[in-house]
Amino acid sequence: MKAVKWLDKYLEEAIMVGFLILLSCVMFLQIIMRFCFKTPLTWPEEFCRYCFVYSAFIASAYCIRNDKMLRVDVVMKLLPEKLWNIMDVVSKILAMIFCIIMTTPAYTIMMNAMKINQVSPAMQMPTWWLYSSAPIGFALGAVRGLQSVILTIQKQRREKLAKEKGGAAAV
Repeated sequence: MKAVKWLDKYLEEAIMVGFLILLSCVMFLQIIMRFCFKTPLTWPEEFCRYCFVYSAFIASAYCIRNDKMLRVDVVMKLLPEKLWNIMDVVSKILAMIFCIIMTTPAYTIMMNAMKINQVSPAMQMPTWWLYSSAPIGFALGAVRGLQSVILTIQKQRREKLAKEKGGAAAV
């Protein structure tokens, strides 16, 4: 059960940190090879691009899960609390719907890349690995979006009950 809770809280962070560590180590290796040994490697730039693309798609799910989506909070805070709560849930539902909608075409593009069996120039890695970052990121974003909607509604209910009882919400 602890492992599931840890994954729920830190999955995206752990993946992004892993990619950042890999990216940093490979770039450091390339710097050493280029400047110390005068023989640069051919594949690090491509490898780092793959890591960066995966990180970007995983970061979208991270932002959804941790309520770090881009929105205009200044305008939202001007709304009455009840309307703000509704808009908060609606914005999260829209983000989740966007991720759900984008998962299918992203998966189709990945499958098309798999069918043509194209490989990357430097690493000779199948390009569908790169294209798989999109459906993985969007699917994870959809799951995290649903989770965010549920958690937000639960939090709003707790706060409402706490106000009705006259006490402070235990959030």
